[in-house]
Amino acid sequence: MNFNHLEFNLGIAVKIRKNICLFFLFSTTFIAQNAIAAEGYKNLKFGISKGEVLGDGICTLQEYESDQPGVESYFCDDFSFGGKTVQAGAFFINDEFLRFVIVPPVDVAIGLAKGLSEKYGSPSSSSSQKEFQAIDTLPNREAFIAFDENTIFLKLMSNENYEQSALLIYTSKKYEILLLENQKQSINDDL
Repeated sequence: MNFNHLEFNLGIAVKIRKNICLFFLFSTTFIAQNAIAAEGYKNLKFGISKGEVLGDGICTLQEYESDQPGVESYFCDDFSFGGKTVQAGAFFINDEFLRFVIVPPVDVAIGLAKGLSEKYGSPSSSSSQKEFQAIDTLPNREAFIAFDENTIFLKLMSNENYEQSALLIYTSKKYEILLLENQKQSINDDL
């Protein structure tokens, strides 16, 4: 990547982050409507089996080695989202579908935040404006906006090369509980 291209991408990213910060500040004044915890992603309901998700054909999910104890993860490169083909992943604990992650282009982050706010109401939690601004100026930073009782997250990140990316995460509240239980069990004998 040449310097001019990198500078152009960083300029776009800075504009996106500033707009997201402004969106976040103004969106907290809205009243949440119909906010209930997400039950899954589209027709993939949390709690269904791994076989049901893999058989759904939402994309070509292939197993990926997880670094989390007790978590099975599957990813694909052919998920259709917003008219584009992007990466996505499904996560399972105890053969139960509990999390779905989409990797949208970072340049649609503002539209995603607005769309999520229109559908789920005000954010249920979020990073500070300072954390969002740090994504533009510092490497290895993260910030998020969460909706629907913290079951839907729009996460923005910068890596060590200041390259920015986004994740859209639909998660069951049960995911974190079971993950912590599995982590505890995996180290119990070592304590």
